[in-house]
Amino acid sequence: MYVTDNQNNRLIEPYLKFATRKFIKKNTILYTQGEVGQGFYYILDGMVKISTLDFKKNCRILDISASGKLIGEQSLTGHPYFTTATVIKDSVLYYFTIQTYNQFLQVNPDIRNFITKSILGKVKLHVSDLNVKSFPTENQVAFYLLRLLDIFSQDKINLTQQELAKYTGLTRITIYRILKKWEEVGILSIKNRKIFIHKPEILKQYVDSQYSSY
Repeated sequence: MYVTDNQNNRLIEPYLKFATRKFIKKNTILYTQGEVGQGFYYILDGMVKISTLDFKKNCRILDISASGKLIGEQSLTGHPYFTTATVIKDSVLYYFTIQTYNQFLQVNPDIRNFITKSILGKVKLHVSDLNVKSFPTENQVAFYLLRLLDIFSQDKINLTQQELAKYTGLTRITIYRILKKWEEVGILSIKNRKIFIHKPEILKQYVDSQYSSY
């Protein structure tokens, strides 16, 4: 699930008193790629875009993290952040410093399992992305639109076509061509730089047909 994870909330709730509660405005950058981190964040309510620059300085959106998720856990290793985190809607976050984490780790080592679960979930996400890259382009776009529906938890995806191109790794021209085709047959519509999904069941058929071919 990409929407609020109640189980995660229950697991981390006892530790929130050790963190700093922050109200973060939309478009705020929490940390940047290459910066040496001093802590990590828990998203109580909100949404954060996770992006990275490749060696050609091309931007790729790796994930949209929503309520109930951790971001920036790589700071615990002492290494620089390998992504940039940007708040894309007004959010309530809790910031844990590395020092604070190490302190309550001594009291309750079970918190390590929560961190590990978060990291493994992200690894699985990227492995899934690698598998999807073998799909035809329309099937790829269908897959990512369904994932975004889950993340945004509504029929409106608050991303532009350019951002969708960065999220899928496809070209903007490819995204435009596919979305225009699907808009003409009523699968979706585009208004005010947002994508509205009207027939998710058809997108699911694109994805299911691909998985059934394996």
